[in-house]
Amino acid sequence: MKIFSFNNLASQLSDPVRLSILIIVLIVCLGLVFFTKKPSVNIDNGLLNIKSLFFRKTIAVGDINVDGVRQLNLKNDSDYNLKIRTFGIGLPNYHVGWMRLNNGNKALVYLKDKENVVLIPTNKYDILISSDDYVGIKEALKNQ
Repeated sequence: MKIFSFNNLASQLSDPVRLSILIIVLIVCLGLVFFTKKPSVNIDNGLLNIKSLFFRKTIAVGDINVDGVRQLNLKNDSDYNLKIRTFGIGLPNYHVGWMRLNNGNKALVYLKDKENVVLIPTNKYDILISSDDYVGIKEALKNQ
């Protein structure tokens, strides 16, 4: 019986190379977590445009239940907490993409801050956006 020994790649790299790789990975991860901005929201010509680092979406204001738009604090309102990520990115303090909520609803999520969240219900899914300007978003949607 012959035994083969395979050395893994990490053991073949020198310590400075391993350290350099680790530093680069940490910088990229920290950059994604701390330097991603809150999504930008633009409401114009009957359209809601949402842009973030990785996802963009345009929704007709007619598809939005404007009376259902409200402000949430996800640390207190567990029905709207994220349950399952179906397509998107989930990092500490940064969630973007399609998710399932605890209440079973499908949601398009743009979250950087879980305390200042605007819920925008549409005909097919909910939208959760981190924003400090809940009143401005609701008024702009009403005026369209």
